[in-house]
Amino acid sequence: MPGDAEKARTPTEGTPTRPSRQSDHTTGETMRRTAEHVHEPLEEQAVGAPVGGQPGTSDVPELPPGVEVVEPPIPGRVRRPADGVRLAVAVVVLLLALVIADLTSGTGGTVQQHLTDVTSGLPRLLLTLLGWLSGIGVLLLPIGVGADLLVRRRPMQLIQALGTAVVAGVLVIVLSLLVQSGNGGLLTELLTRPTPTGHTAPLDIVVVSMLALLTVADVSGRKWVSPIATGVVVATLVTTLLSGAMTLAALTCSLLVGWIVGLASRLVFGVSSTRPPGTEVAAVLLSGGIALTRLELIDANDSGDRRYVGSTPDGPLDVHVIDRDTFGLASGRRLLRVLRLRSGFTRPPSLSLQSEIEHRALMGLALHDAGIRAPRPVAVSEVGPFSAVIAYVEPAGTPLTELTDLDATQLEAIWHLAATLQRRRIVHRQLGPSTVLVDDGAQVALAQLGSGDVAADDISLRIDLAQLLTTVALTVGPRRAVESAVSVLGEDVALRAVPVLQPVALSSDARAALKASKSVMGELRERLVALRPQAEPVEPVQLRRISIKGVVTLVMGGIAGYLLLTQLAQVDIAKVVSTADWRWAVLLLVFAAATFAGASLALGGAVQIRLRFVRTYMTQLAVAFTGLVAPAAVGNIALNTRYLQTSGLSPTVAGASVGVAQVAQFCSYFVLLVISGVLAGTGPAVSFSPSPILVAGILAVVILALGLLAVPRIRAVLTDRVLPQVRSALPQVLAVLQHPRKLVQLLGGALLLDMSFVAALVCATRAFGGEAPVAAIAVVYFAGAIVGSAVPTPGGLGGIEAAMSFGLISIGVDSGTAVSSVLLYRLATYWLPIPFGWFSLSRLQKVGVI
Repeated sequence: MPGDAEKARTPTEGTPTRPSRQSDHTTGETMRRTAEHVHEPLEEQAVGAPVGGQPGTSDVPELPPGVEVVEPPIPGRVRRPADGVRLAVAVVVLLLALVIADLTSGTGGTVQQHLTDVTSGLPRLLLTLLGWLSGIGVLLLPIGVGADLLVRRRPMQLIQALGTAVVAGVLVIVLSLLVQSGNGGLLTELLTRPTPTGHTAPLDIVVVSMLALLTVADVSGRKWVSPIATGVVVATLVTTLLSGAMTLAALTCSLLVGWIVGLASRLVFGVSSTRPPGTEVAAVLLSGGIALTRLELIDANDSGDRRYVGSTPDGPLDVHVIDRDTFGLASGRRLLRVLRLRSGFTRPPSLSLQSEIEHRALMGLALHDAGIRAPRPVAVSEVGPFSAVIAYVEPAGTPLTELTDLDATQLEAIWHLAATLQRRRIVHRQLGPSTVLVDDGAQVALAQLGSGDVAADDISLRIDLAQLLTTVALTVGPRRAVESAVSVLGEDVALRAVPVLQPVALSSDARAALKASKSVMGELRERLVALRPQAEPVEPVQLRRISIKGVVTLVMGGIAGYLLLTQLAQVDIAKVVSTADWRWAVLLLVFAAATFAGASLALGGAVQIRLRFVRTYMTQLAVAFTGLVAPAAVGNIALNTRYLQTSGLSPTVAGASVGVAQVAQFCSYFVLLVISGVLAGTGPAVSFSPSPILVAGILAVVILALGLLAVPRIRAVLTDRVLPQVRSALPQVLAVLQHPRKLVQLLGGALLLDMSFVAALVCATRAFGGEAPVAAIAVVYFAGAIVGSAVPTPGGLGGIEAAMSFGLISIGVDSGTAVSSVLLYRLATYWLPIPFGWFSLSRLQKVGVI
């Protein structure tokens, strides 16, 4: 870099040209600025304001002789990462608005009429003022924004803003011509309504152009321009809505399209750079008492920071400059991690430069006060209104990534560091191999401050411990890592890391190292669990907020909800409810309650001990409540297993017993499905002569299964996971078979469960006048249950409703009655038990049953 860098030397003598600047350069005081150089709050002044040291200005601070700054020229225009994030959000919101407009296409006019009625009820004087503000503001606002940009010496930004407004206007004109010519397609249906002369405009050209102009001009934070611009936009929207010249969907999309066009222009052409040059950074450090002799840029984008190395008589400094232009890089990545992980597992991004710089200083001081060697802040200050600088004294040492082994003294020092962090409740969150340093004297240090917190919660401290265990295990192996940790921290502390010992909890460099040593984490968990083999198995803590399964659940639920809403749009709920026979509805509630009795009997028949029926019944109600947050099968197995464990069964026997109950329910389900299919005429013929297609399908399934068994990985899964569970459940199955009473209770409960569900759906159908055969309705229930188990939504939500409604319609029930019947059925069997399930779960937890 020095070869092609531009060196800035100033031969003049004297102090920096900002002697009156009052920015504090110590870590214990609040950063502040003087009115002489800063006229607006940090992060609020618009981009490109003339500040000292900006490209193209002459206000460059002079440095004393002997102070050298080495860095390449700073570009005049930059593309801000935050604009990319805003653009993505705006596009998503626009698509969501179009989807909502499509779903509410039948009621959009009613909603708009209600809004019109509300706004037209405002005082006449206020409406008059809004009309004047809109009419005059639309004419004068562009002039005022242009004058503001010229006063701030930003002619290029003014030209870009006006050009973007013109492009936005042309876009609206083209779209309007397409609609008027009949080629608008779906947009015509969503954004317009018919008029005697054609259609209303799909977008408001004034709103779109004005939003594009204001976005490029970046008026946010301007003391006078920003509130006036907001008032003009709001007044324009209200007056346009009252005039009826445009739909509510068109006005909403006009706002979003204008914002999108403006953001796209900012990304394509960039915005004026606000980064202070290295000379200004050096002047700030000098005025703070740092005896700086040289400042050299070594990384122009180190996770969003500009990183310099500073030379002083006392040694080098690590200087980080946080610029508004690139501040969104690190914050954006941290925001994605916050969205991906549950709250508490990662620190949310700072929303301003000042909060970010204060947090770094706090972490540095907290680690220093705890006696932990880490980057120590020696200078903290703002550099102009859009940047901040923090200088550290870095500790010496070799990162674990460059070491192949550690001796006992070094391992002991690492775990003493961990003990200090845990005792002081300081969380680091980035304890990876590149962060932990070891020097020749067996002293341990941290190469960076991380993204942690003080006064941390328990789960964050556990994650730090898991990170450090994995980091050490990658260097010395899991056995030595566990042994050394236990010798210093003790078993209790080491075992706290087991639930969070997951790749997602690790730092990025640790995850990368694990790819080359995939067995380390599994072996590390096994050795920790082996410390107390008799203890109850510890379930991993769910760290992810968003997972593949969650995305699939959201998508499938959205599709199912869309289908359900489409069906509901065809139903006159008031008319159907008024004609319903509520005697069948009462009987429906009886059968809904019987489903929980059947599940309780089946679970009681799967175990050798005697279970109290009331508590077992309440457990099944609690399962209904947990179905709100998890697929039905997951909540059923987990809660019933826990209930059996607290009732006196070992974890292995409890899991096997729940498995036996599940097998019995499947057998009941299969038998009733076959019987219903035969009786309804939809299954095998009475002669039971199989069709050629059925035979071919069975053969294909058998051949496919045999082919899968030839794959080594499939056989390994069966051997390692499936067969052990079968072996553990087999003794329980044999024990049940040896007791006829238990076997009758098990199978009887399973049959009662399924037959009650079928009877409930029959009652719901009869309540609205449906006369479909019972056997056919039973087939519809079983088909809906299959769909519900396949859809990864809580309780099969959305999938069951859509499948059962379609099934009832297929057997001759009209669509309105079918949808109403299914909704009543789901109300009684899914939604109504939820509050009782919540009460049952709370009560069972209070008495220690769950």
